[in-house]
Amino acid sequence: MTKKFYSLIYILSFIFLLSLISCSEETKEVQTQEGASAQIKGIFPLMFKPGDTVTITGKNFGANQGSSYIEFIGIKEDNILWIIENNEEISKEAEGYEFWSDTLIKVIAPSDAVSGRLYINRRESNGFEYQINRPTYVNVIDSTVKVSLIISIIFIYLKINKIWKRKHELEVADSQSLIGLGIYIVNCILWVSYYIFVTSDTKSMLDTTIYIFEGTIFFIIGTGIFVKGQRGQRIWHLIIRSLRLERKEADYLIKRFFRPANAEKILNILHQLAMIDNELAPKEQELLESFAKEWNIDYNVEKLNKEHRNDPANNFIRLRKSLAEYLEQDPQKEQVSQLRDMMDAMIQADDIVAAEEELIFNELKGIIDNFLDKEKLNALYHVLIVPQKHEQEELISDMLPEATMIQISGGNAFRIGSYYSHKYAEMICNQYRDMKLFTIVFNPPEEKN
Repeated sequence: MTKKFYSLIYILSFIFLLSLISCSEETKEVQTQEGASAQIKGIFPLMFKPGDTVTITGKNFGANQGSSYIEFIGIKEDNILWIIENNEEISKEAEGYEFWSDTLIKVIAPSDAVSGRLYINRRESNGFEYQINRPTYVNVIDSTVKVSLIISIIFIYLKINKIWKRKHELEVADSQSLIGLGIYIVNCILWVSYYIFVTSDTKSMLDTTIYIFEGTIFFIIGTGIFVKGQRGQRIWHLIIRSLRLERKEADYLIKRFFRPANAEKILNILHQLAMIDNELAPKEQELLESFAKEWNIDYNVEKLNKEHRNDPANNFIRLRKSLAEYLEQDPQKEQVSQLRDMMDAMIQADDIVAAEEELIFNELKGIIDNFLDKEKLNALYHVLIVPQKHEQEELISDMLPEATMIQISGGNAFRIGSYYSHKYAEMICNQYRDMKLFTIVFNPPEEKN
């Protein structure tokens, strides 16, 4: 950050402090009106709250009120950042009269009075200055609003400075939403009009104007007019190009918010299913890419294939485990049902259902159906290892500590897993048969459909 910038901050801060000091000065001098018949000599108290009773002393007020009245001329000071000065007079008549004599008057101060000068009969008397005693929090807020304006200027400067330095980069230009900025600028203009013509709120008007300036700068940068190779183009053509790009990206954030939970896991499951036959068909890849694009996920085929093995059994087990881990997250049943439909669409994508795809899909479908309806009695196929001698019992216990020993046909057997597909259970059996272990698939009669 440059020394000039820090110098600007110091100067603005110093001037601001001087302004606060000058605004806090109080004066109680009597303002003499030439030729005035009524003379105000004092007000008690000099500082009061709206609605308080105020006593006025002097001479030539008149023995009774008649058509006379007390006028509170308040000065609404809007001297903001020492650039704009708009001191507006606000005239308010007393809300009530408790006593009136030639030398003393008691009135009730208006509920919306502001500090200023008090007169009799529309300045037919001299003016006497008074102060409205505002609550401390009101004075604090009024002071902090002035500080806030300086903060807004510094904030906008730093924000614009960061982007302005990179305004020549196409990516920076394309990151600005012309539609959003256009709506933002119009909205700010409406508020500025409200502050000028309806409420006369100069502080808010100036603060909002600062943000109009910010929006305008970003809008200009967003057109790409500063980007190398586009400077010679007409501004209208650049705006159209930016709007077309924005239209394509308009639903990106919405899709990010509304994509399914665990979307990465779902895509991983679908990719494993597509690769179960060791081949990713073009139609399968196209379908996966469409899911990834819809959910705004980076679909990297090479990255996902690193965990793929040439051993079919290993890939079957890994895919089944991935689905089980996904269901452990307790996803919504509607989403799980949609996953089942997507899996079905995946194996049908290339119009050829490989034996490997049919085998694993039937097993995965059984797992999903059981998740969706836990009360439904689905047929389970238990894989049992029947030890032929005592040494095998010790081997199985050490190798498969989670295996459960059960009684079957008068003997002992180790149940190493339960599955929803007979073919899948047979595939598991073959792994242990290769190890010379007597393994069978068992479907109890009470679990048969």
